[in-house]
Amino acid sequence: MATLAAMSVTPMALAQDGDGAAVGKITLLNRKAVESYHRLEFDTAVGLLNEALNLSETAGLTQHPIRARTFVTLGIVTLGGFKQREQAVKYFRKALQVQPEVRLSPGLANPDIQAAFDEAIAGLANSSADDLSPDRALVHEPVRTGQAGQPVAISVVPDKDLESSAVVLRYRAATAPTFTELPMRKGAAGAFEASIPPSATTGPQVAYFIEARRSNGSVLVARGTAADPMVVALAPATPGEAVTTGPSPSPARAEPRRFHFALVGGTGLGVASGTGEATRASMASSGVAWTHSGQVAPEVGYLVTDHLMIGLQARLQMVSGATPYHVPDPDPNQKECGDDHVCAPAKGAFAGLVKATWFVAEPDSAFQPYLSLSAGAGSIRHVSKVTGAQTCGGGSEPCVDTVLGGPALFGPGFGFRYRVSDVVGIVAEIGGLVGMPNFTANADLNVGVAFQL
Repeated sequence: MATLAAMSVTPMALAQDGDGAAVGKITLLNRKAVESYHRLEFDTAVGLLNEALNLSETAGLTQHPIRARTFVTLGIVTLGGFKQREQAVKYFRKALQVQPEVRLSPGLANPDIQAAFDEAIAGLANSSADDLSPDRALVHEPVRTGQAGQPVAISVVPDKDLESSAVVLRYRAATAPTFTELPMRKGAAGAFEASIPPSATTGPQVAYFIEARRSNGSVLVARGTAADPMVVALAPATPGEAVTTGPSPSPARAEPRRFHFALVGGTGLGVASGTGEATRASMASSGVAWTHSGQVAPEVGYLVTDHLMIGLQARLQMVSGATPYHVPDPDPNQKECGDDHVCAPAKGAFAGLVKATWFVAEPDSAFQPYLSLSAGAGSIRHVSKVTGAQTCGGGSEPCVDTVLGGPALFGPGFGFRYRVSDVVGIVAEIGGLVGMPNFTANADLNVGVAFQL
């Protein structure tokens, strides 16, 4: 009987020792993940927690409090590090399903994380229905196998009611410490497509997940996460087949639209100094004033990169408000201003500019602010009263003349483009131009429409 008792106790002791060792390893992984989280190494923290969850399953600890604690820490990292609130709530619910009395660690909680945890408690009964929402919102057949050294095509179809601003593929090579983002492009059939490049497929596997994002960059819904990505097993390249290790364009990714055309117009204000063009009299004032005109500014450009565009812009100015100038005491033998000796004021001005534009936001963003720098040649005209001359209009009125700025022109600008569709956008900008040697400092306010082809 003593021998039988000893034989029955020994396996139990071994099992407990094995569980204790697994719990110790999982606890250590959690501790390292928290340290990585404090160092802002969020991908590393997620990898450690994912390893801890896998170990808990292997060790048969699926209902152990340490597994619940791991899900809690994973929720904290997901919300605090990646700002993915909905996914964090799901992790908190999984923790509560394992251990209903589990709570947040005081040193890791903040008001946002506490609110998400409280939401998980309140909606615990509906968690199974919520887990299905990404499958309905982002229809995607996970890619399980691929060829080493070759691109892996990824395709996803968002639900028609999903109001996302962008769809992003995030992938990580077997040896990479973090995930890399790749914008997905909408194809002709309506699916969003992208390819994991060959440079990330040289190892035994590559992991990926897909995010639909709002216009502010926050995640609306995701298929997979950094903690639980989809994994593609990569078969070795067959003999004689070249393995591409450098970056290459994605065959499934639509080429970005590089050619840009815009037609904008508006008005402006500025200062000018010098003499009137018709009267040769001094300007009455060189203060800031509206240009008494409007301008049209067509522009063509080419996107050298996703952020930098180089283009050509014309400035066609319409001038109004100046009065005809009657030459006083004209010499009959001189043909000054024609036979009637009346100088007609200028009606317009033209300038041609080379323009460099830097788009601040990512290319898939609907709202794209930008900065620009222009330089070129031409003229800008301002209208103002002049001193002395009183022989304009009907011959005795005060003169309002034009003063010319330029011909060298340069200056900065800023504005934004709002994408209405893949092709059409609305543009608003303020462009500054300084003219030399005939000085002028001018600012144009333009609005219009842009096309990206």
